[in-house]
Amino acid sequence: MRPMYWIVAIGFGLLAINANPLDSWPGLPIHSHPVTLPLPEPFSVQSPPEGPLEISRNWAGYVSNHGTYQSIEASWRIPKLTSPGSLAVWVGLGGAPQQRLLQAGTLTKNTATGSQTILWIEGLPEPLKPIAQNLPSGEAVHVAIYHVKSQEWALDLQAGSYRQTYNVQYSLNPHSAEWIVEDPLINNQFATFPRFQDIELFYAKAKTQAGQMVTVEQSVPIDLRIDGIIRAAPALINATTFAVTSSS
Repeated sequence: MRPMYWIVAIGFGLLAINANPLDSWPGLPIHSHPVTLPLPEPFSVQSPPEGPLEISRNWAGYVSNHGTYQSIEASWRIPKLTSPGSLAVWVGLGGAPQQRLLQAGTLTKNTATGSQTILWIEGLPEPLKPIAQNLPSGEAVHVAIYHVKSQEWALDLQAGSYRQTYNVQYSLNPHSAEWIVEDPLINNQFATFPRFQDIELFYAKAKTQAGQMVTVEQSVPIDLRIDGIIRAAPALINATTFAVTSSS
């Protein structure tokens, strides 16, 4: 496994499920920016095409290293976990192999008493900021991160009726883009990685500073393996859509 695929686990080590809601972030004021999501369509999962494949202890999904990036986005539904554990879904810029990473996504925790999901943003090395909680399984989520100017970035977030854009000051010159399902670190330990129903990420694309559009079809797939056993694997559906499937 290449060391770059461990970087985001460091950030999740600061995670607290019951952390206080986001109250501030160095940057500009928050403003509303609604996004309309289509319903996901039925799909047939196919095996990944032949080509380079990375292996990670805590990531499954796709990573692109096609230059310097100015934006990334994807949509998904809050996953349905079918066994106890915790699972994060996110998109981000940087982090592979850089030490700085701007990311946003969802974290779902499933216990004997029920399932809980939060929406969050994070800019390493700052801790994760929960911004919405108690999101139901199946709720539509959209995340877009894009460069505004200088060190200013915007994070467009939608989860059901929650819609906000956060403009933040964050020093980043990202050389990678990521669309990831993750086994997070919680309290400096990997969470129990659960089984789950297939997670579909669609409209998964990024843009470089040179204006080149990059899709997951052009990116490197990553299997999540624990003790050498595949626990989650990406499967390409079309140029901008893929599913992550669960293995016992």
